[in-house]
Amino acid sequence: MVHTVGPDHAASTDFPLPSASDRGAPSHPDAATSRSHPAPQIHEWTAATTSTNQRLADLLEAGEPIADWAVVGTDHQTSGRGRLDRAWSVPAGKALTVSLPVSVPAGTPADALGWLPVVTGLAVRAALAEAGVAAQLKWPNDVLVDGRKICGILARVVPVNGGMTVVIGTGVNLTLTAEDFAAGGVPAGAATSVLLESGDTDRERLLAALVAHLRERVERLFRTGAAGVLAAEARAAMVTLGSAVRVHLPGGEQLVGTAVRLDESANLVVRPDSAAGSGDEVAVSAGDVVHVRPA
Repeated sequence: MVHTVGPDHAASTDFPLPSASDRGAPSHPDAATSRSHPAPQIHEWTAATTSTNQRLADLLEAGEPIADWAVVGTDHQTSGRGRLDRAWSVPAGKALTVSLPVSVPAGTPADALGWLPVVTGLAVRAALAEAGVAAQLKWPNDVLVDGRKICGILARVVPVNGGMTVVIGTGVNLTLTAEDFAAGGVPAGAATSVLLESGDTDRERLLAALVAHLRERVERLFRTGAAGVLAAEARAAMVTLGSAVRVHLPGGEQLVGTAVRLDESANLVVRPDSAAGSGDEVAVSAGDVVHVRPA
């Protein structure tokens, strides 16, 4: 189903395909991780919208029936919101910007929702690996390539029919160039794209891989919680752990120390420098993390 509901939701006629100029040679075209995934269901794809997360939330709150894992995407997100309500946008057609709904089943482990951004990052990482790009996670919701941001993640809960539906949004830098980042005021070396990493920029393949990996991991999370395989995968992928960090907390305070682990709810556990030798630790549920240096 494709909606046309005003200038902020101008519908494109088809799911966007990459032009020849968008393609980059895969770094590892014969990688063993390359797989074929079924095409995801596209509920709506627009030429432009303010925010795919907000658009999907609005549709759900209006009572529109939308299947779990159906994609709401756009060629150009004009007023996306990140963590701490930061505004961000990228040039039209150069990112893979999508949001998906998933109903939270009754009996889901209590700690599962806190793990959603991390588990989504694992799915993005797996999809990028199939495109020939090796990525890592930064707590709580960024995907990096050697310290350069390639994807941001934002999840929110929407009440639907007496239950909870989680809207999971991702924005992967697909074909942005160094000139694009410079024009947007992004400092050199702070961000990258699939194109800049010589990965496969085919949008359809990347989206299919992302949805397949996301569905597998989130459904497993909701069934069993994050203990075991998912937690181990997160620890192995997260470059924040073991790093000296400065955490900018929502109230304006800062916490400086070493990130030591994730707790059972995916909070970042930091050993403050001020508590050296005491064994004291602080669990952080929200904050902006700066990697100061490897520990």
